[in-house]
Amino acid sequence: MKVDKHYNIKWTETALKSLKRIDKESAIRIINSVEDLSIDPFRYVKKLRGYPLYSLRVGDYRVILAIDVGSRSIIVLYVEYRRRAYRKLR
Repeated sequence: MKVDKHYNIKWTETALKSLKRIDKESAIRIINSVEDLSIDPFRYVKKLRGYPLYSLRVGDYRVILAIDVGSRSIIVLYVEYRRRAYRKLR
């Protein structure tokens, strides 16, 4: 029996709306980068100090996400331009 070691990726409504506002080329890069996380979610992300969240850098954009090791899932909370990405956390 094969056990799936990949993490499931879940996009929130906020994250999907954020993607629609971004140019198509950048949105595709963001989606591909998030998909790559399903194999090793901690490789390219940075832990956000003071929050149980992580940040993924994709060009000038930041993807803010939560990683649940127990359920092997990655929840994409939102995508924002780098200057505005961390304002929502305050």
